[in-house]
Amino acid sequence: MTANASYADLISDVRSCKVESDSLKRLTCFDAIAVPGPAEASTGPTAPPNPPSKAPVESVSAKMQVQNKDYERQIFNSRVELVPTFKNTSKKTVVAIAHTLTVTDAFGDKIVDGESKLDIKIPPGKTAASETFYFWDDNPFIQGEPYDKLTGPVSTGTAKATLIVTKVIYSDGSSESF
Repeated sequence: MTANASYADLISDVRSCKVESDSLKRLTCFDAIAVPGPAEASTGPTAPPNPPSKAPVESVSAKMQVQNKDYERQIFNSRVELVPTFKNTSKKTVVAIAHTLTVTDAFGDKIVDGESKLDIKIPPGKTAASETFYFWDDNPFIQGEPYDKLTGPVSTGTAKATLIVTKVIYSDGSSESF
């Protein structure tokens, strides 16, 4: 396929998405469009953009929710919470991990991007949800904080959290970096 044909298909896809009246369907339509880049227009083979991680521990889910004020539970400001779950495919018990954390909105724009460490015990071959969770409080006096940028995407279910394990610490004291 030539570059001109692929861009013609792209224009056609964009036009068909623009006429969708339901905003969620329209957004889903735009997300499904594959934009050809210079590498895709060439005829040679290309490398995958993100090679699969070789880490024996990987994130299997990251549940996000908006938690409103709840004085009885001593939650004094609304916040967005993220609870990660990891799977250990190694033959050793994991006691801690280091990872990157990126949260994007429906457009793929980064809202949160950073690194973190978790003390989490995961037996060999098991999956465990972290007892520690991440949260971003609402500071009503400062606009544009991560909470302000996360509430919309989290409330509508379009926020995407990506956690990539960069280091694993095992119960025997050994470690692996990725």
